[in-house]
Amino acid sequence: MRNIIGLALVCLALTACNNDKNKTGKTEAPGELRRYEISLFSIDTNNFKEGLRKIYPSYKVFLGETFPSDEGVTQLLNFVTDPYIRSTYNYTLKKYPDLEFLEAGLDKGFMNFTKEMPGKRIPQVYTYISGFDIRMPIKYTDSALIIGLDLYLGSDYAEYRELGFPLYIAERLSKEYMLADCFREIGWAYMPEMETNTLLDAMIEQGKLLYFAQKMLPGEKEEYLIKYSPEELEWVKNNEKNLWSFLIENQLLYSNDAKAMTTFMTDGPFTSGFSEESPSRTGHWLGWQIVKNYMQKNDLSMEALLAEKDSQKILQESGYKPAR
Repeated sequence: MRNIIGLALVCLALTACNNDKNKTGKTEAPGELRRYEISLFSIDTNNFKEGLRKIYPSYKVFLGETFPSDEGVTQLLNFVTDPYIRSTYNYTLKKYPDLEFLEAGLDKGFMNFTKEMPGKRIPQVYTYISGFDIRMPIKYTDSALIIGLDLYLGSDYAEYRELGFPLYIAERLSKEYMLADCFREIGWAYMPEMETNTLLDAMIEQGKLLYFAQKMLPGEKEEYLIKYSPEELEWVKNNEKNLWSFLIENQLLYSNDAKAMTTFMTDGPFTSGFSEESPSRTGHWLGWQIVKNYMQKNDLSMEALLAEKDSQKILQESGYKPAR
């Protein structure tokens, strides 16, 4: 129920903002990061409706273009007075009394975004308590970037275990991954709709997102971009040739076999069929290397890369051939 309420709080964010992909228009300065969770949880619960009315103009992305109905106000009041959610908020505030690291990282990333994606608007950035919406820790439209801070409280946060999050997921719910998550989500918005019929299609799609995030955050560690531990990153580097040979020898690249998709693209503790030291999502890694090679050999803009739907063309023109 708590998660349902949390989802309800932000569902308006996906409709109140213009959701058209690739929309250009007047670029406006996003202003400083807005912490919806502090504004919301600081309201006097004895005078909640009036307090909500005061913050409403700054948070229409959450609250809608018209002020919430009495039922909506009650839902919000129930959310902020829930002891479990209140405890999460208190822990979040202790963990993140300020977000200077995030603001600094986003500023640098958006400078690169402006260069790589000219004419695209810089979004207003918000943080909030999502109610542990693990499916969408980051939400993005062309005008708003919304970050669920309760999904970055650190792998040692006990509630993640109580919620039943697998260890391989809980280990990545920390601040180090926040910036890369933001820019991968932004990258999705500027990729055209395409059917991922083959394993190669899915690999290239994820490779584009990783390449996009790396260009926005050129100093970011690779393990944060792809969500691998240093040991997992070393494993894929050492076994890149073996992984590629396996795909070629088993004729999987142009397959739409569900098992192959699951093995190489789905999250998990490791890649089935390889050692338990291997990470999951090895298809993401290989796709990233293909896209890197493709961009090194072709003088293309970021927009042209994201718009290219022919994954076979990208592979062929990349000349990708892992050395080890």
